[in-house]
Amino acid sequence: MIVTRSIKWLLATLITLTAISIVAVVYGAASRQRADDEDQQETVQTYSHMSVENGTARIALDAATQAREGIRIESLTAMSRRAELRATSVLIPVSSLAALRNNYVAAKTKVERDRVDLATSRNQYERTKTLYEDDQNLSLQAMQNAEATYRNIQAQVTADEQNVNLQQDTIRLNWGNVIEGWVSNNRPMLDALLDQREFLAQVVFAPGEVAAAPRSLWITAPGNKLLEAGLVSPMPQVDAQIQGISFLYTVPSRPGLAVGMNLAVLVPVGSPVRGLTIPQSAIVWWEGKAWVYKATSPTAFTRYEVATENPVTGGYFVSGAAYPSGMKVVTAGAQLLLSEEFRSQIQEED
Repeated sequence: MIVTRSIKWLLATLITLTAISIVAVVYGAASRQRADDEDQQETVQTYSHMSVENGTARIALDAATQAREGIRIESLTAMSRRAELRATSVLIPVSSLAALRNNYVAAKTKVERDRVDLATSRNQYERTKTLYEDDQNLSLQAMQNAEATYRNIQAQVTADEQNVNLQQDTIRLNWGNVIEGWVSNNRPMLDALLDQREFLAQVVFAPGEVAAAPRSLWITAPGNKLLEAGLVSPMPQVDAQIQGISFLYTVPSRPGLAVGMNLAVLVPVGSPVRGLTIPQSAIVWWEGKAWVYKATSPTAFTRYEVATENPVTGGYFVSGAAYPSGMKVVTAGAQLLLSEEFRSQIQEED
C-alpha cells in the first residue's frame, strides 16, 4: 500500500512539473512574439510616417534615415527651352548604296583604262597613216587596220562614259545629288556611312509642318540621349508606307543604334519656354506613368506625376507653375520612397 501511494505521488509530481514547463514555454514564446512585433512596429514608425493631405500621400523621413538610405535631394534651376516640333525617323540601310558605289567605281575604272588604250591606238593610227602617206612605206591595209582599232576603242570609251553617267544618275535618283557627289568625288563621309561610323536617317515630316528642312535637329537615341543630326538633302523617293515629306540626315554612331530603328525627332521651333529639366535619376515608374518625389520640407516628400512628352539629354523638360525654379526633388533613393509609400499603405489597411 505504501509503495502504491509513493508511485501515485511521484506521477502527480511529474504531471505537475510537465504542465508548468508547457505553460512557461508558451508564455515565453508569446512574450517574444509580442516583443518582436513591438520592435518591428517601432522600427517602421521610426523609419517613416505616411499621411494623406488633400488626397496626396506625404512621406516623412528623418535626416538620419535619409543619410543611412542614401537619399539625395537636388534643387533644380529654371531654364529656357524652345517648343519642339515632333517627327519620326528611321535609320536606313546603305547596302544598296555600297552596291551602287561599286558599280560606279567599276565603270569609272573601265573608262579610264579604255582611255589609255584609246591614246595608244590613236598614236599607232597616226604613225601608220603618216608612213602610208610618206611614199607608201606601209600598206593601205595596215593603215586601215590601225584606224579600225582606234575607232573601235573610241566607240568603247564613249559607251564607257555613258555607263558612268548612268551610274551617277542611278545614285542621284535613289539617294539625291549630295550623296551622288560623295560617291563621284570619293568623299570621306561616304566611307563613314559604309563603315557605320555615321548612320543615315530618313526623317519624315507631316505635309505642311515645315517650309524648309532644318539644317540640324535632334534625334532621340536609346537611353533618352539626344544626338544632333545634320541635313544631307531631300529624300528623292518616298516610301509608300511612310506618307510625308522626307529628308536625309546623318547621325553619329553611338552604342545601341542599329539599322532599322525608329527614333523620335525633335525640332526646336517657336519662342523659348521657361521650365525645369527633371533628371532621369529622379524618375520612378508606376502604372505606366513617370513620377518624381518633391521635397516639401527637409524631412517630407510628396509624389508628383511628370510629363514625358519632352525628353532631353539626361531627363525630361517640364514647364508650368507646378515646377517652379528651385524645386527640390529626390535624385537618389526615389524608388525606396515609392516602396515605402505603398508598404505604409498596406500596413494601414491591415
